[in-house]
Amino acid sequence: MSAIIDELRKERERFVAFAFAAAEIFFEVDRDGKILFEGGAVEKVSSGKQSQSHVGNSIYDLIDDDDRDVFIALKMHLEHKGRLGPIPLRFKGTQGYNFALRLFGLHMPGQNSRTFLALRSAPLGGGVGEQSMDKETGLLTREGFLDLASSTMADKNDGSNLYMTAVEVEGLEEAQKKFGPKFARNLLKKMAAHLKTISLDGQMAGQIGDNQFAFLHRTQGDGEYIGESLKKVDDKVSVKTSVATVAANKEMSEDQILRTLSYVLTKFCENSNAVDFDQLTAAYDTMAEEAQTKVTSMRSMIESGSFKMAFQPVMSLKNGEVHHNEVLSRFEGQLDGKTPRDIIGFAEEVGMIEEFDIALCKKAIDYVRKMKRLGEPLTLAVNLSGRTLESGRFVDEFVKVLTQAKDVSRDIMLELTETKAIKNMERAEAILNDLKAVNYQVCLDDFGAGASGYHYLRAFNVDYVKIDGAYVRDMNAPGYKPTFLLSIVRLCRDLNIKTIGEHVETRFQADFLKSLGVDFGQGYHFGKPDFSPKTSN
Repeated sequence: MSAIIDELRKERERFVAFAFAAAEIFFEVDRDGKILFEGGAVEKVSSGKQSQSHVGNSIYDLIDDDDRDVFIALKMHLEHKGRLGPIPLRFKGTQGYNFALRLFGLHMPGQNSRTFLALRSAPLGGGVGEQSMDKETGLLTREGFLDLASSTMADKNDGSNLYMTAVEVEGLEEAQKKFGPKFARNLLKKMAAHLKTISLDGQMAGQIGDNQFAFLHRTQGDGEYIGESLKKVDDKVSVKTSVATVAANKEMSEDQILRTLSYVLTKFCENSNAVDFDQLTAAYDTMAEEAQTKVTSMRSMIESGSFKMAFQPVMSLKNGEVHHNEVLSRFEGQLDGKTPRDIIGFAEEVGMIEEFDIALCKKAIDYVRKMKRLGEPLTLAVNLSGRTLESGRFVDEFVKVLTQAKDVSRDIMLELTETKAIKNMERAEAILNDLKAVNYQVCLDDFGAGASGYHYLRAFNVDYVKIDGAYVRDMNAPGYKPTFLLSIVRLCRDLNIKTIGEHVETRFQADFLKSLGVDFGQGYHFGKPDFSPKTSN
């Protein structure tokens, strides 16, 4: 035991020597956070008290209120790790404003345990933009985490190990129901503090799903450790955690890493209980070595535009005329043999759906222009994934493509899919409103009677609603009552929104929808997808 203490003392001496050489401010605090020693430019930070010295005061008085949870987590994890940093932390300044410093911490265990803190100025963020980070928790968004993690892993050249851990937390919804939304937000902030503190550079942690998180770290055991730590964040609630860690040490390009991480995290969010370290690492390796061929093929297909458009008519139930055609994608070459749904699903899993949306939109615009020149004008509906609206990397390009095609904007309808991927509703609403301002029409796809559907209907100023095909298929069931379907139709009518029924396979279904007041129908009854659009009856 004495040998361990001696080694820790040597480590402390080395740390202190380094800290005074490299840090602007230095503090030594006890287990309760009481400052025992200070050094350097301590006058930069202020507790609001008149005393010029901070010795004897609490370190918590110097820390920005919003970052106290981070420091509490830091103190806890220092006892486990011994040494942490750099971690971004905001402190109170002398002029009434707060400023950020990078903190390095060393913990000395024992009866009179001490923590040594070295603070220095340094550019914060590491290339992280405001749009890539949640303002309340400080966690990266899914896309922000993928971007930063993939670039970090691609730049790793020091030979050290690097791991990515995904964590699912069960119990957040129950906490909100029991204690209210304010308590739930504070609970999430506390959990975020723990994730950030244990992550690489104190900022490599993100929220990748409603109750799923991920972070990069150096020690494999940190994954299981943080899973246990999150269970103890608040004594009032009981949460369960599922953890899976990936060894992310394979040499790949940044783009390969980005696609691989996206794939692995998607699989984790689908079923966290079905994966473990070996399975996730195997999936990571398999994706890197084998499925990368599919990624390369898809990128080539997107860049060359070598996919085809098929068209399925959407008919007026009132007069039987063609209203517009929905554009559907068809694939050949190395991607052949898979269904379009499989290929689109793969594009979503590996984070390429945004690029595909742009390519499909360009192709549709060119086709509408060609048909206009031929004297056969038509209207096309093009799918737009919610992931594209959420994408910081591609949404600007997507909007640029559309705004440069104002000559055909009245002939293009944007059919919004994958709305559950949209987290920043205000930003998505602003983008859609800008596109509507130049005469693009917007349709909300797969609308149902659930609360989420009405949430999107309230958030977005849409022109059309495509009713989930399940409501049409249910018409064939014995004793069917159209209660939910009628409520959707009436709501949309009150909001001056046109309705489309999909998966219409029979005359009975078409007539039933018409009797309920649905405006348009789509399905095999009116026509199967074809490489030539239907422009007349």
